[in-house]
Amino acid sequence: MALAGLDVGTSGCKFTIMDEQGQILGTAYHSYEAIREGGCHELDGNEIWEAVQDVIRRSTAQCPDVTVEAFAVTTLGESAFPLDENDQIIGKGTLCTDTRGIRECGEITEKLGGPERVVEVTGMVPRCIFTINKVMWLKNHTDIYSRTKKILLTEDLLIYFLTGKRLLSYSSAARTMALDVSTYQWSDEVFDAAGIDKHLFSPVAPGGTIAGTVKTSLAHALGLSPETKVCTGGMDQTCCAIGSGIFEGGVCLDVTGTCQCNIVFSPQPISTQLMLDNYLSLLPGSLPWGHYIFDAASVGGLLLQWYRDQLGKYEKEIVAEQQKDFFQYMDEKVRQGPSGLVILPDFAGYNQLGRVQRQGLFLGVTLETTSADIYKGLMESLAFRQRMLFDLLEEQGIPIHSVLATGGGSKSPVWLQLKADITGREYTALQNSEAGTIGCILLSGVALGKYKDLKDAAKNYVKAGKTYRPNMQRHQEYEKFYQRFRRLGSIVDDLLWDEIAK
Repeated sequence: MALAGLDVGTSGCKFTIMDEQGQILGTAYHSYEAIREGGCHELDGNEIWEAVQDVIRRSTAQCPDVTVEAFAVTTLGESAFPLDENDQIIGKGTLCTDTRGIRECGEITEKLGGPERVVEVTGMVPRCIFTINKVMWLKNHTDIYSRTKKILLTEDLLIYFLTGKRLLSYSSAARTMALDVSTYQWSDEVFDAAGIDKHLFSPVAPGGTIAGTVKTSLAHALGLSPETKVCTGGMDQTCCAIGSGIFEGGVCLDVTGTCQCNIVFSPQPISTQLMLDNYLSLLPGSLPWGHYIFDAASVGGLLLQWYRDQLGKYEKEIVAEQQKDFFQYMDEKVRQGPSGLVILPDFAGYNQLGRVQRQGLFLGVTLETTSADIYKGLMESLAFRQRMLFDLLEEQGIPIHSVLATGGGSKSPVWLQLKADITGREYTALQNSEAGTIGCILLSGVALGKYKDLKDAAKNYVKAGKTYRPNMQRHQEYEKFYQRFRRLGSIVDDLLWDEIAK
């Protein structure tokens, strides 16, 4: 008998099967590409569904004598897919970097009485990235909404295709900006303001709720049992926090994938003003004793992908000839100490209501700047941003003593050491860098009654790897660059506002 987790992200999906001692029995990954053109950033739901079936088939084939009792589903947030009366997907899922819905977000916010009310109701600072704004945009600009009979986020889309049942976790629902976080039900106030029918959306439930069993017609083809139970998991960052054992304060989870996200457990809500000033969100998890403070940059590993695709074409040719990994190759080229650059990492803008759309910026480039310096400077920029968050939280009485790291960025020793040096805190890489699937396994285990709670379940599955301790001499060397970084953002904002005023 075994448990599994399905983790669906922006650039690919993964299915992992584990026994009750936390040993991997089968795992598979399938990549796909987001569609980014003409300002539209989207995912193809049909392509995701094909990829999900592929990873399940390949994983179960690695352990054909094992029965998967249950698995939970965790997915990227916000993206939703309209289905017609025949359950055909009739539109693509917009990503958080897609800027459509800015005006709609403003209209909803105004009707609710302002950003403060949106935060009070939904736990989200109003931004165009959230699902309700995208659906309103579809209604205003296309005929898709008029043909829509269901609107499914990525999580409940897959649960529905697998089981025929509709159910969505609280944490995924929260990323619509339409869940009332005081009642954990859809907010009539928000849906009325948007002019959207709330009944198009699925019922909501805590993460770790059994939605149904795998359809008999699918089970054999996927190597599963018709008795395999499919559970709600949650928005990917919530499941990453659960799968990393973040159940108490003082520790931040650094999830660096396509975007860089920071997740901190808090037993109490934080102030509305703190959230508004710093664009922080609250994520309802499956923890009755608290919730997660969530901070997300619009970019993370995406910056290094940008470097590879736009500036690293020469290096790409070299690694292709040598059959090496591009990012490992670049890590080997960076020199010790600061790159000498200060880079604003806001290449994808903010997409935030009432705030100038900040852009990326390079400061300090000279004729001696190398390609490796630019590569390292991009990594440094995200570490500077992270340190700013830690400083802010500590000013509010929320200390961060150490950091756990997961996601693709945790596989880079160079990047983890750099973050430790810049922030002055220890970083520990988790042995399983894909904590989202672990979180799903913990949730499904608790759902089956195998464990009394998530803390109990985590004992067998959450395992720490190498710890990177800060070099305090380098920490001091980085100080002047960090202070420049802190000042540079507001300077750029002022310049951009001046241009808008003209």
